[in-house]
Amino acid sequence: MSLSIRWKRIVLLLTAAGLLSGCMTTPRYAHVQGASADGGNPLFEQVQYRYASLAGRRVPDCVAVLPLAISPDAADPLSLGAGADPGQGDGAAPHPYQRRFDAEAKRRLVRRMLYGFVSTHRPRDVELGRVDRVTGGFPVTNPSRYRLVGRQLGCGWLLTGRITAFDVDYLGIYSNIRIGAELRLIHAGTGRAIWSGSHLAQSRDGAVPLSPVDLAVGAVKAAGNLSPDQLEAVAADLARRLVRTMPLEPDNPFLLAARGRQRLRVATAALNLRVGPGTRFGVQRVLRGREEVSLLAPAAPGWYRVRTRDGVEGFVARRFLRPVADTTAGTARSNGAG
Repeated sequence: MSLSIRWKRIVLLLTAAGLLSGCMTTPRYAHVQGASADGGNPLFEQVQYRYASLAGRRVPDCVAVLPLAISPDAADPLSLGAGADPGQGDGAAPHPYQRRFDAEAKRRLVRRMLYGFVSTHRPRDVELGRVDRVTGGFPVTNPSRYRLVGRQLGCGWLLTGRITAFDVDYLGIYSNIRIGAELRLIHAGTGRAIWSGSHLAQSRDGAVPLSPVDLAVGAVKAAGNLSPDQLEAVAADLARRLVRTMPLEPDNPFLLAARGRQRLRVATAALNLRVGPGTRFGVQRVLRGREEVSLLAPAAPGWYRVRTRDGVEGFVARRFLRPVADTTAGTARSNGAG
């Protein structure tokens, strides 16, 4: 890394320490129309995803998570835990309470998290050990092999991709874990992707050194952030957020919103349309009972971004909405809900 790039990163980290210390970052979900996604802004991440025209017409009946590739920038080894220097993966013998993550360990961790979240959905999954016996444990980079791999696994859909970032920044009073990936869900028979997505998940902690107390607090927080458990939590966030957008269920709200097919009806006497996804945000108008809105995208957990018939966009609590086609759901008795 050049000196100028390193200093730019230090300035960025110090800015983040003041604005975003002590947090697992919360991303925004963005459906992109272009051919690829770049993972979003490093400070305010996006989960970027794209659907092909086939998505939604056929729900995968089986998904196999293939071994992942890893970019050279993400492959450098690192060690976390007691007595570890996070920036150095080589050198002295590891401390008994350290965990070392080389390129292979990084690939295994992210893939294991992806498998865990994919397996909770409707499609049948294939055990990772069986996939490794077919692929030899190596990424499948030749599209002509997709059909053969799918046939040998008895599975028509393959999740493949690469790890784009897997590193740690440590400044003594501030630390940041970054794990990113670009993935594709491919039909084994045709080699065509029906979904692609990218994301950079992060965890930051530390403090701005305005006093000796801040120095001590920042050092403790920064060190506490650099634990193997926290690294696994960031990998889990990465996998969960990406899998959430995959077309693994026919009623996936991300897919329905991207297709513009989801209309919802207010299932309470009145519902607040807010300027942000949460009750701490102001109310811009009140929706009437049984008023219909269009789903634009899921937002924070439990919230939807919607558009009214007259074009006003805002956020509403999802528990007070029902699909327009759902005629069996009763109307909740509440005033000014959400």
